[in-house]
Amino acid sequence: MKAALMFPEITIAGTPYERGRMYGTAVPLRIRHSIASYARLFAYRRALDWAASQAEALRFVPLLTEVAPDLLEEMRGLADGAGVALAEIVALNVRTELMAGIPIGYYHPDGAAAMARNRAAGVPEHPDEQPLNQGMVADAPELDRDAGECTTAAAYGPATTDGRMLLAQTWDWQGDQRAACVMLRIHAPGEPAILTMTEAGMLAKVGLNSAGLVVGLNLLRSQSDGHHVGMPVHILLRKMLQATTFADARTLADRVPAGGSSCVTIATTTGQLVSLEVSPTGVAEVWAEDGLLAHANHCVDQTAAAGECPLEATSTSRERQGRAWELLRMGYGALDVLTLQAILRDRHDAPRCICRLPDMRVPRLDRGESICGLVLDPHNGVIYVAPDAPCQAAFTPVTLA
Repeated sequence: MKAALMFPEITIAGTPYERGRMYGTAVPLRIRHSIASYARLFAYRRALDWAASQAEALRFVPLLTEVAPDLLEEMRGLADGAGVALAEIVALNVRTELMAGIPIGYYHPDGAAAMARNRAAGVPEHPDEQPLNQGMVADAPELDRDAGECTTAAAYGPATTDGRMLLAQTWDWQGDQRAACVMLRIHAPGEPAILTMTEAGMLAKVGLNSAGLVVGLNLLRSQSDGHHVGMPVHILLRKMLQATTFADARTLADRVPAGGSSCVTIATTTGQLVSLEVSPTGVAEVWAEDGLLAHANHCVDQTAAAGECPLEATSTSRERQGRAWELLRMGYGALDVLTLQAILRDRHDAPRCICRLPDMRVPRLDRGESICGLVLDPHNGVIYVAPDAPCQAAFTPVTLA
């Protein structure tokens, strides 16, 4: 295993504004790193410079004011703490929705012009930035292009050694964002304590809370994505982590139609385990079977599948989901933290495998990899974190307390 730098741990508390300001003050450079990553993405994929991206993001503010006023106030504090504009923090938190409906591997013909406007405006940029396809094989269809290809595997009851609920997943995305990852602890009055792995500037991603609830995330793509302002998935994840019961968390998925498609897996210490295939047209439930559940980046529910975008030829979703099921069933009755870590490290049939390493022939914007591996133990309030591709990095426990 190579030595990998652990993500910084941040603990925030107090009023929403105070929490946000603490967060922004703690990691301003990582927040600027996130801005650099998404300013580049929006430029090349949508020809939106960062100013236009912020204007698009502000369209979500009325919805956030209605459904998550506390989180909007937390974003205000975050922006002030980091020394950036509120619109920049909103743009990070709705980044999935701003990209909804854009085909994988698409480059807008005016993307370079948008990137040039960003440079002229002094928008943060990664210091080693090069022309996008310099030295790369841009048009080879067989190359593994990024599609947010995460893999989730979960087990509880008779499937695990002691009956406790465990959820594991890789988070796969553009490798640049590994340098933006943080472990965020949140203590809010009257709410469960939260521990989440997220990207700097964003309010939540994969995490657990002190009420024994876990959320995981896999990207999906449907034909209805991106047509209207809808619930941002990262706001939904944070709201779910604020819930004290499965019923309360589940209800949140139905409250406001989504702006884009995602699979949100909810697991609890009381034995509920379900993947919600969320799209702008509705929510489908995929429940655990015999205490086991695996999900990747395609819809399992037949109704949801009828509306999804066809998988790209380079997608590994079906292989990864099938392999996760195979490994879960092989370990039935003996699954524990270590065996779930082993599932996330699996390289069977590489490169079409669970633990994905970057293909350096692929242009940077399309180059997906397993940024980290996470095993969540809500009974003990611990997330075991491999801060690099889990087949190359050791897992370190990070506690909720």
